[in-house]
Amino acid sequence: MYSTTDDTSHQSDRRALSRAILLVLGVVVSALQPPRLLLGILAIACMAVGGSFIDAVAGSQWMSDQSGLTLTDEPFDQSEFDAAVSELEAFHAQRLAETVDPEKRAALEAFYESKMTQLMPTRRMGPFEAAALATGEALSLGVMLVVEGSPLQAFRSLKVILFEIPATLWHGDPLMTSLIALMLGFFFALFGGAISRLDALDTGLGRKPTAWDGLEFAWANIGRLIGAVLLPLLIVLFLSGLLALVGIPFNLPVLDVIGGILYAIPLALGLICSVLLLGYAVLAPVLIGAVAVERADAGEAIQGAWGALFAKPGHFLLLMVIAILGFSVSLAVVDSVAVLAMDLAATSWGGFYEGDATRMAGGFEPLDFTFQPPAGMTTGTASAADAFIGFWETVVVAAVLGYIFSWTASIGTRLFLGMRLIADRQSPSVIWQPGTVGGTTIRSNERPEAGFESNDHYTEGVRTRSDGETNSDPDSA
Repeated sequence: MYSTTDDTSHQSDRRALSRAILLVLGVVVSALQPPRLLLGILAIACMAVGGSFIDAVAGSQWMSDQSGLTLTDEPFDQSEFDAAVSELEAFHAQRLAETVDPEKRAALEAFYESKMTQLMPTRRMGPFEAAALATGEALSLGVMLVVEGSPLQAFRSLKVILFEIPATLWHGDPLMTSLIALMLGFFFALFGGAISRLDALDTGLGRKPTAWDGLEFAWANIGRLIGAVLLPLLIVLFLSGLLALVGIPFNLPVLDVIGGILYAIPLALGLICSVLLLGYAVLAPVLIGAVAVERADAGEAIQGAWGALFAKPGHFLLLMVIAILGFSVSLAVVDSVAVLAMDLAATSWGGFYEGDATRMAGGFEPLDFTFQPPAGMTTGTASAADAFIGFWETVVVAAVLGYIFSWTASIGTRLFLGMRLIADRQSPSVIWQPGTVGGTTIRSNERPEAGFESNDHYTEGVRTRSDGETNSDPDSA
């Protein structure tokens, strides 16, 4: 045995922390890699389609504005609203086509925008669309505060996104909120698990697998990924439902006195649920990161994520803060590039002659993550042209949203590997690879094969060794 001096131990801690910080900061670039960005775009598209179906079932009774997310019982006629928008757009298109003077055109545009600004807040939405817009507004505020040098105030936006919006949805419509959570959880498990695995292979082994390789791994481990993502929420839901059922008789006369005496029990369970929800909000990406690195089941992933948090909570929170600040700055850059690209395209395409549809191109506000463009044209060929222009602009917007998803999935892997580096001094290269037991440095009895796991299509069956023989040892899978 040997002993180390405190100085040596402190230097080792500092080196491990420095490597972990660099690991976390590196995700702002790695999340832009084409395979991960593609998976992020696919995830956003699937969520949008699923959310639109949920909104169609739930109806349109939600409002989203700068004051937050609200559920209203006021009568709303969607057809009347659509007719008013169409009438305003037709008037704008007709007058714009008849007006040549630049000053009059500018005045007409200002009048049109003011009327649309007054009209749009009266619109009702489904729960998914309203939550998405409220999330975009909170994200815009948070990123803007970080860019302006007020990072501490920006963390309130994180609270709005992680707690206030879900809580408002749950109080307003628990059933639809549960469906939204299940839908988001499934797609986050599938596409997020794929991205996390790509990041684990890249960070740990220096491999550059394809998007299909990531999806193959995620689908082969979909049960573990879904369990890791949704099990904490199901536990909270079960405890809340149990409290609601048990509390029914203790709200009746006479028995309510006993209920008051026993109220310490629901308070204790409420504390457990709040801790679980708080931990879930912080650790959700780390859960899929644990599965991606160790191919852990749901229980092991939860245990590994909480273990990473409690091993050295100060270091974990430091990495989280650095990661969020780095994400805010990188997202501001990515969004600015995207908005500038759309504005340059619109200006250049209509540089010598600006058609009606081209006038509607671009116009996105920097750091506005609601991505609500001006209303399109409704008459003539400008309608078709505007539809195509809107499609290509949607692709650029989806790339920005895909980057957000890609970063969220990748950071879980980086945090998990970073905490293993800090707490256990395990290099990021100690992820599963041929010839080792999953997530460890323990060698199995087989000789490592030349390639990596895509050779066996991410299954746990018979694998081929480099000498052509087979091995069905489950510890090698």
